Amino acid sequence: MGEIRSAIDIAMEKTAHIEGDSSSAEHRDLKNAGKRAANEFLESADPDSFMKLLEGKDGESVTLIREGALSILLAALRLPEAEADLEKTALIGKGVDAFLPGLGMGALFGQVGQILKQYLGEKDHLKQALEQQFLPKLRQKQAELSRRYGQTIPMELHQDPEYAAAWSKNKRALEERYDAVLDEVRSRVKEAAGIE
Repeated sequence: MGEIRSAIDIAMEKTAHIEGDSSSAEHRDLKNAGKRAANEFLESADPDSFMKLLEGKDGESVTLIREGALSILLAALRLPEAEADLEKTALIGKGVDAFLPGLGMGALFGQVGQILKQYLGEKDHLKQALEQQFLPKLRQKQAELSRRYGQTIPMELHQDPEYAAAWSKNKRALEERYDAVLDEVRSRVKEAAGIE
């Protein structure tokens, strides 16, 4: 009769030929260091932390750290909700420029800032145009309800389903147009950094 072996013995036997890959763990650690540095930079706005991280590193290590940092910076690049969000875009641009010096990233993000300012302007204009279009309709509904129930019923434009649907549809179309621009910027940065 065969002897009973423990699960650990069986697992050890089956995995005996597998060796640990220390280089992949080192690569992961370098990318994670870059990600941490990018997060710290976004909180502190101090590009020196990037430069200190790169000191004394060889070419492959610099590439991996840069890849990790750029993944965080590019993920933080989004359409702004308000004018104050443009400062974060400028900060992201400084970070990308610090990691990719001499490749025109400062100028690229200068253009991005202008484009996003234009986006905010178009968004405000769109909202105003829709308010002008739907406000008279809302006032008519409000007058009808006041006549019907004998009292004034306050109604806000954002509560009107027609307005909400029109705003959502038009805002989504605007966001899609400008998201395509941000996707192009991300591609350019990745291409400049040699990241796939």
